[in-house]
Amino acid sequence: MKVSNTPRILKMQYDNTLVLACAGSGKTYGMCNDARSLSVESTKKVLMLSYTHKGIYSIKKEYAKQNNGVLDKNVVISTWFQFILKELIRPYQRSFFKKISQIRSVDFSSMYGVDYAKKNTASYFLNKNNDVKANHASEFALLLNKLSDGAVLKRLEDTYACIYIDELQDLVGKDIELLELLFLSSIKIYCVGDYKQATLKTHNPKSDRKKGGMHVFSYLETCRDSHRINIVKNNISKRFVSDIANFANLVYPEDPVIGALEAKEPAIGVFQILQTDVHAYIQHLRPNILKYDVKTPTLGYPSLNFGVSKGMTLERVLIFPNKPLYSFLLDPRSRLKAPDKYYVAVTRAKYSLAFVVEDLKPNAYFFEDSINLGGNNARVLKFRI
Repeated sequence: MKVSNTPRILKMQYDNTLVLACAGSGKTYGMCNDARSLSVESTKKVLMLSYTHKGIYSIKKEYAKQNNGVLDKNVVISTWFQFILKELIRPYQRSFFKKISQIRSVDFSSMYGVDYAKKNTASYFLNKNNDVKANHASEFALLLNKLSDGAVLKRLEDTYACIYIDELQDLVGKDIELLELLFLSSIKIYCVGDYKQATLKTHNPKSDRKKGGMHVFSYLETCRDSHRINIVKNNISKRFVSDIANFANLVYPEDPVIGALEAKEPAIGVFQILQTDVHAYIQHLRPNILKYDVKTPTLGYPSLNFGVSKGMTLERVLIFPNKPLYSFLLDPRSRLKAPDKYYVAVTRAKYSLAFVVEDLKPNAYFFEDSINLGGNNARVLKFRI
């Protein structure tokens, strides 16, 4: 038998995990499921992070749902800035100040504008009340790790078996350098996110702009081997029906998503409805109402801004479009500038997504149709692709 001298090329599997997944694909579920298993196996703690308090609420809710309503004692759930302040800065501030300072909180008020403080001075990192400036929090943590000869990272390694990071696309600037340091540690790092939903950012970075936010996933793909990252991609959404997925792919064409939800409900799909039918539509289908921002009129109906709806799963959504979105509805072959907030908005609903318009103007994607609203047929445009 002839034996080949050609080496077999095996796909490397690493402890660190980066999950790049679309809206509704189960990112939070998967993260909590992994954390729950690890919390049973490990004698160390498990840390779960998200930038927003709403993100923290979602993690706690999902973890408890999977764990008979219980949050395990060795599972710590925290915001990104609480983590930086309590775990990285406060315990090692003496490395910088040579004494115990009175650092209390994080100051988000000076994220924008010019900061004239000299780099790496007390006034560069802290305001007059000894609160850490949000723009320099990660940078300060990195400096403290250096000044303490790596004691900051060593303490984390001794405490935590794994750090889970939700909404990875919110991290920017020096956050990414800090993240790289974590990837190279003995701690298992598990990150999830979707670059199409990069509507928020932890601070206003002065550097590394092409590494964070919507760019973080493409950057970390270049670090796969050096940072021991196992990359998982998932473009199948269990949240919404296929018509909503197809419309979302026009809003943000890169890495198209697949809508896997199957449902037997009335008025399923994507529609344009007339202003004159809005009241009947709301009364009959009870949608959640979304708008781009406070400047967008909604005929007096209570509504949420697109950004606020991030992370939500809703039965039905009714959108009052602003001018750019209305122009897009007239010609969905055009491109929306900065599509991330629009993508968030159109991927919230499970069954139906509707847009309020003054006139029905059919095009290559929207065709004349009708839907039943409490016994009366209302003229609509229905999306088909």
